[in-house]
Amino acid sequence: MALLQTIDRLKAAGHTVEGIDFSLSDYILPTYYILATAEASSNLSRYDGVRYGYRSPNAVDLQSMYKKTRAEGFGKEVQRRILLGTFVLSASYYDAYYKKAQQVRRLIRDQTKAILSDYDFILSPTTPTTAFKLGAHTNNPLEMYLADLFSVHANVAGVPAISIPVGQDKQGLPIGIQITANDFEESRLFQFSQVIQNLA
Repeated sequence: MALLQTIDRLKAAGHTVEGIDFSLSDYILPTYYILATAEASSNLSRYDGVRYGYRSPNAVDLQSMYKKTRAEGFGKEVQRRILLGTFVLSASYYDAYYKKAQQVRRLIRDQTKAILSDYDFILSPTTPTTAFKLGAHTNNPLEMYLADLFSVHANVAGVPAISIPVGQDKQGLPIGIQITANDFEESRLFQFSQVIQNLA
C-alpha cells in the first residue's frame, strides 16, 4: 500500500509513472547467486590462516589448521556460499553454471539499460516483505535468499540503485522503495530520492 501511495503522490506531483515488463526478472536471482557464490569462493580461498585472516589456535598440524581455521573462522552462511561457489566453478560445471550466468548477466544488463534509455528511473519494492526476525530462515536458506529478489537487480545489471523508506507496515517495520538509475547517474538518484521523501 505504501508503495502505491508513493506512486500516486508522484503522479499527483506531475511525474509520469508507467508499469513496465522486465521479461528476464525470473533469471535475476539465480544469476546473482551463481555469480556471488563463485566470487565468494574465489575471494575467500586466500583466507586460509596461513597468509590471511583468522588462524585457529586449536590446530595440531597443517591439515587440522586448514580445517579448523575455515570451520571456526567462517559462519555457516559463508561456508555455504563458499561450497556453492566452488561447485559452480568446478571444471565439470563451469560452462553449465558460471559461464551461462555471465551470459545471462549481460542480457539482464542490456535489458535494464534499454529500459533506462526510455525512462529516468526504475521503481520497485526493496524487498518482498518487511524485515523478518534475525535467524528466522536459517533452516531454509532459500527463503532468506528470496528476500533479495528485488535488491540484487542493480548488482547483476551493474547500475546504481538506492533504497529509501516510504512507510511502515502494521507492526511498525519500515517499507522501502528501490530506485534504480543508469550508469554514473548517482547524483540524479540522490536528487530523486529527496523528491520522494519530500512528497511523504
